[in-house]
Amino acid sequence: MKGLWKKVSLMAAAVLLFCVMLTGCMSDKYANSEYTGTWKATKASMSGVSLDVDKAFGSFVLELEADGDAKAIIKGEKSSGDWEEVEKGFKLKDSQSEMDFTKVKQGVVKTHYSGMDIVFEKQASK
Repeated sequence: MKGLWKKVSLMAAAVLLFCVMLTGCMSDKYANSEYTGTWKATKASMSGVSLDVDKAFGSFVLELEADGDAKAIIKGEKSSGDWEEVEKGFKLKDSQSEMDFTKVKQGVVKTHYSGMDIVFEKQASK
């Protein structure tokens, strides 16, 4: 009976270890994504007029984490949601809305927000 208990305990430990490893892998599903990191809005345009985002509206920063969490800081106001990589870029989602970001070139994406096209540039890692 002791041998059976030892085998069951080892099997339970192996299953538990597998579950922990699987959870760890899933939590960083975007660890190798080119979009993971900090993005800052640099330019906006509306009806052919270009603006510097910082001067016109204040700072607009996105932080995309490897586990799919996203944070936005707009003029010091913080909000959070989720992000996912899609075919042409990435998508931000919160409980109320979604925003699509399209890759323009390496390190540059754009989105359409409140009637404006906004360009974001990836910031260097600290």
